[in-house]
Amino acid sequence: MEHGRGATSRCVVLLALSFFTVMVWAALGGAAERPGGTLTVAIEEDFRGFDPIKVGVLYTSARSAAVAVEERLFDLDPKGNLLPELGLSATSSKDGKSWTIKLRRGVVFHDGTPFNADAVVSHWDRLLDPRNHFRGASTMQPIAGVTKVDDFTVRFQLKHPWLSFKDQIASPLLIAAYIPSPKAVREGTHDRAPVGTGPFRFREWLPNNRLVLVRNQQYWQKGRPYLDSVVFKIVPDMQTRYTALKSGEMDVILTDRGASVLQAQEDRSLRVYHSEVTGAETVIFNTSRPPLNDLRVRRAIAHAWNQEFYIRASYKDTISEIHDPFGGSFSCGDVGYRQHNLDLARKLIAQYGKPVNIELQITNTPRGREFGEMIQRMMKEIGVTVTLRSLALSQRNKLVFAGDYQMTGWSLFDATDMGPTLYANYFSASELNFSRYRNPEMDRLLTASQTSTKQKEREKLLCGVARLINDEAVSLYRGGLRYNAIAKAEVKGISRIDHGIVRVKDVWWAGK
Repeated sequence: MEHGRGATSRCVVLLALSFFTVMVWAALGGAAERPGGTLTVAIEEDFRGFDPIKVGVLYTSARSAAVAVEERLFDLDPKGNLLPELGLSATSSKDGKSWTIKLRRGVVFHDGTPFNADAVVSHWDRLLDPRNHFRGASTMQPIAGVTKVDDFTVRFQLKHPWLSFKDQIASPLLIAAYIPSPKAVREGTHDRAPVGTGPFRFREWLPNNRLVLVRNQQYWQKGRPYLDSVVFKIVPDMQTRYTALKSGEMDVILTDRGASVLQAQEDRSLRVYHSEVTGAETVIFNTSRPPLNDLRVRRAIAHAWNQEFYIRASYKDTISEIHDPFGGSFSCGDVGYRQHNLDLARKLIAQYGKPVNIELQITNTPRGREFGEMIQRMMKEIGVTVTLRSLALSQRNKLVFAGDYQMTGWSLFDATDMGPTLYANYFSASELNFSRYRNPEMDRLLTASQTSTKQKEREKLLCGVARLINDEAVSLYRGGLRYNAIAKAEVKGISRIDHGIVRVKDVWWAGK
């Protein structure tokens, strides 16, 4: 539970430390933060929109722009504590079934609409209304409703005490956490021209080309942002992004390519930032369709899959081999991970007794093709034929959402708290259960983890979920998630890129 006084005290301390750091930097001959300039950030894929009902999920490519334009009630520090943003304090009731949140006064949306309790309530009412079919509803299932207490106070009512509540209202990767302008939502323009209260305002979006943001002159936090504008350029090919950074066309690039990261680390003109997180790169199976509805086939593929080789060949060992999705946030010990074992894989295929032919959907990107060819070679060693189907990312996702696939590369989104993410992906009735996996024991573990109020007990339940994923070979791990940003050395103010987010509000140019 976070109270306003404690959070405010931390903010005062942080501001004091920031001021001290600037003074020391100046005394040593450096330059303090200076306003002005444009930052060009290269990302791999185009934005899909910003309306949560229409988009459902905030993809990695959109997170930095979302943080710049819109704001949440709270931010999260690296330890998962709440930090004031549009909310000032969050107080839990004694029974843990409601949270009262005090809101910041004097804030306006970019379109002039006042930020107040009505804006918060209308946003959450829209997401919670089952008629709107919000795709992320399964991750916030314990929220019963949100009510207005007064113009600058709201109350979240829960169906039961919920340890994940703070993450749901503050995580920068959950699209539900961002509060949009009620006017823009009502007029149907928010998806393509987002309106928030953030440090930058939306200027233009040219699909498959660029998204442009400009400084919000009326931003409530005085002195921020420093930049005049930010341009997000869509550059699908990683080598092209890196070359553009070296030539000066780009200022920051986001990448998961190990070769580029290793190369940049040796270049004094560049700076590499990275964050290890929870979640996982995965392979998911449609367990409702043959032959992957047969446990022997799934287990055979799991034993034929060589995660260690894949990470070494594709990522140059810049990400970690994992056996669960918790990223070291807590330890489960042995979770029954199915190690690479071709003899066992072949025996399982022999027990199945029929030819195994599987279509693997891949994205039409260099990384997608590389992944597909590795899967093909590994499965060929156990007599399984894999046919590749190359698709644009949006096409691939549409087919997966519809259940029209057999096997595909996927990912478990990183989160401060992985409980709701696992619930969304593996609970039988969840709309995000793309594997179509049905298991009463999995449902029991996930339900108990949602309602447990004891963290150690909850961790034990979630470890049980991880063991069941491995035992039933519901999905495979391709490696842990790691986000990398490479920037020119003159780009200052990037302190962390948790969840792949460049917090452009804090960025400034040295020497410009």
